[in-house]
Amino acid sequence: MLLTVSVGCAGARPAGRSGTTPLEGNPQQPLSSMAIDLATHSGTWPATERTLMAAEIRLIRACMQEKGFRYPAPDPPARAAPEDERAAVELADRSRTGYGISRPPSQTPGPGSASVDRYYRTLPAARQRAFDQALNGPPDKKVTVKETDWGEVRVATQGCDAESRSRLAGSPAAWARITYIPEKYDNELGQRVTSAPAYLRAMDEWRSCMAGRGLPYRSPEQAQGALRKESEATGSTDAFRRREIAVAVGDGECALRAHLPGVSLRVQRELVATLSRGEQQTLAELAALREGALRRAGMVL
Repeated sequence: MLLTVSVGCAGARPAGRSGTTPLEGNPQQPLSSMAIDLATHSGTWPATERTLMAAEIRLIRACMQEKGFRYPAPDPPARAAPEDERAAVELADRSRTGYGISRPPSQTPGPGSASVDRYYRTLPAARQRAFDQALNGPPDKKVTVKETDWGEVRVATQGCDAESRSRLAGSPAAWARITYIPEKYDNELGQRVTSAPAYLRAMDEWRSCMAGRGLPYRSPEQAQGALRKESEATGSTDAFRRREIAVAVGDGECALRAHLPGVSLRVQRELVATLSRGEQQTLAELAALREGALRRAGMVL
């Protein structure tokens, strides 16, 4: 549970405000707050993302039913707001599993995947192949989307999944672009947060708090790295698990005292203004595409 990852969204102004950020060298074309939300997965983004996912699932259900299959995925759960510092730190999880070193988090799929998987396993082999074809289309019917964190991504253009995304975003490629390209910006901006003066000041407060608890680590990453090495050397003994939990809880409580999640979010949102002109233009385009998808999602729901 790495704090700088779990709170890696940060901002130019309080999330959800209507303020804008001027495009580099062109103050006549400001970025909307929705575009800033999209680039940092903060503000309105968690709620609107849930709306898009719910509409997509509903469309897939109807499409699969027309093809003779069930698609028993439930509606997506609410996402925690990045602005909620306690949700970002997850103290309750830390008190149970620490950083997940001695007791790694469960890899069990979420409820949506689990329910569809259970249904899928009840189908005979021939029906499973037909289900796959109905949902994902032929394997050779794909287009390429570029500029993602993973380089080029191949996206299905046929099947109920693709049809549902086309209904909402105009095409499967457009859906992939409004999903994957902002994720790349979010990750890149999150990595730059740690060199910002405001974040460095918050980290000084975090270190002072940790030292006061007898935990003289320089960062959450160093704390986790040291514990991983200790685990490799000694094994996951009961004593190690107790120490891991104590360090993880101390880390989280000191992060709350220093307001690390809030500072990270604020700084990351500010950093959107430092994206290149081309990146900001792409972001504005994607925000407009996504806004259209949200309008169509509202009609579906």
